[in-house]
Parts: sequence; C-alpha cells; structure tokens
Amino acid sequence: MIMEWLGWISTVLVLIGFIVNARQHHMAAIVIWIIGDIGWIIYDIAIDNMSHLALSAMIIMINMYGIRKIRKNKTSK
Repeated sequence: MIMEWLGWISTVLVLIGFIVNARQHHMAAIVIWIIGDIGWIIYDIAIDNMSHLALSAMIIMINMYGIRKIRKNKTSK
C-alpha cells in the first residue's frame, strides 16, 4: 500500500513540475521533477522495474544538466 502511494505521489509531483515549468519557473520545475523521479526510482526498485528506473535516472541526470545551465546563464549575465 505504501509503495502504491509512493507511485501516485511521484506521478503527481512530475505533473506539478510540468505545470510549474509551463509558468516559466524552470528551476522550481526541475527540482520538483528530480524529487518525483527519486520517488519513482524507489518505487521501481520495490517492484523490480529496471527499465523505468533507468529512464528516471536519465531524467534526473538531464535535469541536473539543466540546473547547471541555468546557473551558468545567471552568473554570465
């Protein structure tokens, strides 16, 4: 039951990230996506879903790259 809740909470967080991103709050969206994907990774380990775990891990890495780019652009201005 707890794992099912974790899956739903992770889904909601990822969807909220899209809404926040659409409102041009990119850094906040990235942080929300990372938290949601960490939840998905925990869920995927529990249900032995390695393909989705790999996807979530890659999305986290892409979002970390996005954070670096945002910070770099802010410091160069």
